[in-house]
Order: sequence, then C-alpha cells, then structure tokens
Amino acid sequence: MVDDDKKKDDGKTKERVFAVKFVLGKGIQTQIQTMNVSPLEAISLLEMAKDQLMANFRNNTKNVFKMKK
Repeated sequence: MVDDDKKKDDGKTKERVFAVKFVLGKGIQTQIQTMNVSPLEAISLLEMAKDQLMANFRNNTKNVFKMKK
C-alpha cells in the first residue's frame, strides 16, 4: 500500500503549492493557498521564510524583500 503523499500522477509527482499573500490597507489581511502541503510542512516553510528575513535584517541588507508584479 502506498501513502497518499507518495502517490504518482501519470508518473509525475503531484504539484504542491504554498502561497501566502498579505493585503495591506486599513488593516492587514492574510490569504493562504495550499495544495498538497501538510500543515506541519506549511509551518516549517513559514519558519524558513522568517529566518531568511531576520538574517537579512541582521546583516543590514537593503533588499530584504524581492518584489515583482
């Protein structure tokens, strides 16, 4: 028996998505989209992003965020 996480779809691995969007206005709204990502993995990804941002702050990096349209 194969776990759901390890199943192949036509010989390819399933697409996995974890996207966080912050909408800034009068308040801050957070929108999170996940697909084939476990809650524990999502928390780990957020922790990794936080660690990268904090490292840039500690190194006085001007380009903390990479922006794109």
